[in-house]
Amino acid sequence: MDAGSAAVGMRPTRDRPQLARGSRAPLSRISVYIIRGMANTRIRIGNVFAIVLLATLVGGCGGLEERKVMGGDASGGSDAGPPAVPASTATVVVLPDTQYYASSFPKIFAAQTHWIVQQKARLNIAVALHVGDIVDFASELPEWDVAGSAMRALDGKVPYVLVPGNHDIGFDRQGPINDYFNPETMPWITGTMTAGHIENSYALIDIGPRPWLVLGLEFGPRNAVLNWADGVLKAYPDRPAIIVTHAYLYPDGTRYHSTDQLYYPSGYTPAEGINDGEMIWQKLIVPNPNVRLVFCGHYGVGRLTSTRSDGSHVHQILADYQWRDDLGGSGFLRTLEFDYDTKEIRVQTYSPYLDQFLADETNQFTVSLDL
Repeated sequence: MDAGSAAVGMRPTRDRPQLARGSRAPLSRISVYIIRGMANTRIRIGNVFAIVLLATLVGGCGGLEERKVMGGDASGGSDAGPPAVPASTATVVVLPDTQYYASSFPKIFAAQTHWIVQQKARLNIAVALHVGDIVDFASELPEWDVAGSAMRALDGKVPYVLVPGNHDIGFDRQGPINDYFNPETMPWITGTMTAGHIENSYALIDIGPRPWLVLGLEFGPRNAVLNWADGVLKAYPDRPAIIVTHAYLYPDGTRYHSTDQLYYPSGYTPAEGINDGEMIWQKLIVPNPNVRLVFCGHYGVGRLTSTRSDGSHVHQILADYQWRDDLGGSGFLRTLEFDYDTKEIRVQTYSPYLDQFLADETNQFTVSLDL
């Protein structure tokens, strides 16, 4: 990793196997994108260094439980997973960073969304949330082809909200994301900040018996985005709200607040303001008591529960498995079972690709469902 990459919130990338190129989106829908300030360079990491780096990151993330890579249905995912839920509960699925699946392991990406569709009825899946870094290189259209194919498998079956990570955009915040995920083709999206742009959007979703507001925000949201989001939250004060954004929580359980933190969000349209996790908390979440959950990715695994002055709790949950192994995370995703009878949210981490759980306390836990 070079110092410049860390300073602008970027992560080093690794060599990837040659990806079989699928058909690209129609040329009439694809603009030409110049990703300014982003060298199209791959950083080679030796086997020994990769092991040391993985061990360091694993330790910093609270100690992920190591499992042997084995089994799984690489062609489309297993139908196994968490047990079926009773009628009083519903499930939210969170997809952590998929960048290496899009660049190198498309079957793993496809296995995740195939499993979500297959388990919709059994787990009463209400919505899927993608925390960003959908692809590895924003200018690589074949990666967007993979991501589009995987995510669009949910269309008409399970609604989803996705946000851009720093790998999905250039430093000017431009990229092909709206050619693949134009909100006008996603009828479950209730509104967006900018017409035809998915980067900042919201959806009104029923999670079990309760209607929720799901609010998706861009990487390091600009000041204007937080102003818009504040208006959306205040327009639906009676709906508990979920915020999805890419870089918010750090693996040590603190919010992003210092350039001393690895991959601190900075360098993207600074003249328009760029807000870190602590700024989002102070400007947007504290003043809006209907915000109850925040989901993010970007780096590591962690969680934090904060209490406002009125006594209301906000659970902030981070999950990113891209550095866990040589498969870019092996397809691990999060399931959150909302149980309105016990007033609990039960969190599990499962890979449809491996048909395996991560059962340590970092990846399997319960938080309160405060409404």
